[in-house]
Amino acid sequence: MLQSRIGLLALTGMLLLASCGSQGPSNVTQPPVNATTVAVNFANPNGYTIVVKDSSGNAVTNLAQVAPGMYTVTFSKSGFRTQTRTYTFVEGQNYNLEVPTLAVMSGAFYMNGQGQMVEITQADLGNAGTRFVFYAWMENEQGGINPGATTNTDPGAPTAGEMDEVAPTDTQNLAAGWVGYKAADGKVYPVIGASVRWDILEQTGSVRFSAADDGGNSGGVTPQFISDNALTAETFTNRAGNPNNARFPSSLRYPLFNITGVGTPDTDGFTWTALNHDPKYTSATARVRAVAYVNGTEVTKQFLNKRFAPSAKLTITKDPAAQESLVNQPRNFSITVRNVGQGAATGIRLNDKLLSGTAAAYSITAPTGTTANTSDGFDVSFDLAPGESRTFTFPAQASQTGVYCDLATVTSFTNGAFGVQNPTDLSDSACLTVRAPRLNIIKEFVDAQGNVIPDPQTVMANTDASVRVTVRNGGDATATGVVVTDNLNGGASAAYGVSQLPTGTTANANDGFVAPAFDLAAGQTKSFLFKIRSSEDGRYCDTASFTSTNAGTGMDEACLIVATPKLNIVKTNSPSDNLFPGRSYTSTITVSNTGNATATNVAVKDILGQLQGGTTVVNFGSGSYKLNPAGTTGSVGRSGNDITTVPATVNIPAGGNITVTLTSTIPGGAASGQYCDVASFTSGNAGNGQTTACVTVRPILSEQLQMVDTIDPITAGGTTTVYDGTYLIETSSNESAVRNQVNFAFGVTAPLVNTGGVFNFSNVRVYFDPTPLRDPQTGTVTSDFTSPTSVLLTNGNQYTASAASGTGQLTLTFKPDFELKNGAALYTRVDATAPATVAPDNYLSTVLWSNFGSKSGQQYQQYKAESTTVISR
Repeated sequence: MLQSRIGLLALTGMLLLASCGSQGPSNVTQPPVNATTVAVNFANPNGYTIVVKDSSGNAVTNLAQVAPGMYTVTFSKSGFRTQTRTYTFVEGQNYNLEVPTLAVMSGAFYMNGQGQMVEITQADLGNAGTRFVFYAWMENEQGGINPGATTNTDPGAPTAGEMDEVAPTDTQNLAAGWVGYKAADGKVYPVIGASVRWDILEQTGSVRFSAADDGGNSGGVTPQFISDNALTAETFTNRAGNPNNARFPSSLRYPLFNITGVGTPDTDGFTWTALNHDPKYTSATARVRAVAYVNGTEVTKQFLNKRFAPSAKLTITKDPAAQESLVNQPRNFSITVRNVGQGAATGIRLNDKLLSGTAAAYSITAPTGTTANTSDGFDVSFDLAPGESRTFTFPAQASQTGVYCDLATVTSFTNGAFGVQNPTDLSDSACLTVRAPRLNIIKEFVDAQGNVIPDPQTVMANTDASVRVTVRNGGDATATGVVVTDNLNGGASAAYGVSQLPTGTTANANDGFVAPAFDLAAGQTKSFLFKIRSSEDGRYCDTASFTSTNAGTGMDEACLIVATPKLNIVKTNSPSDNLFPGRSYTSTITVSNTGNATATNVAVKDILGQLQGGTTVVNFGSGSYKLNPAGTTGSVGRSGNDITTVPATVNIPAGGNITVTLTSTIPGGAASGQYCDVASFTSGNAGNGQTTACVTVRPILSEQLQMVDTIDPITAGGTTTVYDGTYLIETSSNESAVRNQVNFAFGVTAPLVNTGGVFNFSNVRVYFDPTPLRDPQTGTVTSDFTSPTSVLLTNGNQYTASAASGTGQLTLTFKPDFELKNGAALYTRVDATAPATVAPDNYLSTVLWSNFGSKSGQQYQQYKAESTTVISR
């Protein structure tokens, strides 16, 4: 089949068009040749709902693409009668269509599931017994009508009990009705505008209708249709949202006793009337008939029974509503039940129980005549005549802080004709707020700015430590009679004590203090700042504690560790005595920490040894140090005559030490005597110290003697040789040679003979050189008597010769004030010949140099033999 497109202008989804004007199509024009579209337009100024369906009954949702054919169009609007029309759309045609005018709906109607008003037809009325339901009731009970389901479902028929009610005297009571329509979908929908006729068929005590639902009419009392001496009333089912729905009766003198379950007259399908009685009667009855009509057709009727009887009315109060107390401090509460109604209440069951709070901490004392229960309350049963009351007073307390609320409830009572009542609103609660101070105490070390220092704090002896004791009330009640005390654990110590008491406190016998009693409000704190010290190392723990009249006790401990570094210094020299110039010795300096804390920034220094009373200083060789127990090693440095460690300072732990080892040398020619130096230390926390160690340099005279012949061999009776003698004082000497004597033996036959001799001698010359030239590397003298610094001595002035010439023996004796000092040289030159009578042979000439040390007084002798060969001519 050829499909064509139909465009319905201004339509989307379900087309909304309005109907007005003529009842059929108009202004039909022929389309152009070969046209393939159909245009259809509905004029809809009244906003009707238009539903288009095809020949199979399917709703057309996309009206822009519709196949040619027959379609039904339904026009509807809430409050108006619905119309349905049939249209045939032919390919190639254009249509301008108008909707029909819908007639206004009259009489009763029902509300469908979409909230639309649906007309009730004559067919519906012809089958009223099956199309409609009508419920009438006096009260709402469990398992009966469900008033909350009146919107679009069947609320269910009321039970017999709901149609038979006893109400208190002097009240107004509703009789409720609801009319519903059974739709084709099986659901029951509320009917609006149905009428209900109410008739009191029988009555005692002058029961009458006092008010009636007007069905939404306005104009005051007149539309409420109460007649026949108020024995007949007519009402109309309501529509929710209608502002003209009559309100339920409201009277202080005759209050509404409404338990029909419908909270508002603005309920679809609902209608009501109110009954009361003449107050001169204490009881009354009525038999009520209710007949429902829809558009004049009776639906069905119901019969209701009403009884007015004296009713008890109970109230309950628990006083006071709130109280406060401290822990374990009881407070009295009273529960009063009153009967303010007109009937007696018997078998009243009163239950009191803990509603919130820790049950284990809470308790009451059950009033006399009641029974304590397991819910920290009590149970009792009693009766109350009209106007009577009963009061139960009991104490309540708790051992813990918190809020303890208990609930007093009338769980049931018998109300005369009304039977056993189980009220849900007869209860009252009261709360006991239990407060308590909650003190805690903190003892802590602080610095000058009040910042906390970790416990324990370590200080040195005789050093103050600042302590703060803080008492804080973290509870919700004032702590009273608080007394703070501080005591050294184990009793007083001669070394320990409070060096500065907290303001306002008094020293006690346990090296602490006691503060006068005070109160501390909830959330407040109180602090005590003081200072402590000890003169001896040790651990000193003391306890700050509090007592209170209502907050118990508490304590906190802090410990002061007194640990003091103690440094001592020891120095030894090895060897320490009988040192010669040029000799090295080792100095060992040990600084030990025998205290209980690390000595910080310890600087060790040694001053090079200096001759006491002189200016000579020993030579520094090398050095190092070792820090124990870590075994760290390091070097030393020199600044002038000061020897220090590198780095300059170290920390020495308790029980540790630093050992500095130095090697020094006595300078060559250094004077004898004691060379002393000072080893010292400074520290950041262990004070300063020093020690002196000395080495003893002994006097030493180091001499060298040489004698050579200038000509060898010589001839008997002929050649002259010169014996050159060199007498040296080595530079290593530290004393002079004095009382010098030189003995010659010329021409002896044995090397150890220093007397006699056969050679002739003459021309004796003696030279003195205080500073002969020496090789800078070896120290060997490189000059002789010819040196510019050499001086010829004269006989009889510096020395005396035993003879100017002679044979064999020559003695030179120097004057006592003549001395040969460190590094000096003495030269002798003597001519010698062998007489002709001397037989050729190998002869020796010897020299013995004898002197004494200028300081030691020790005699020194040097001996030399020189071989000379004599040959014949």
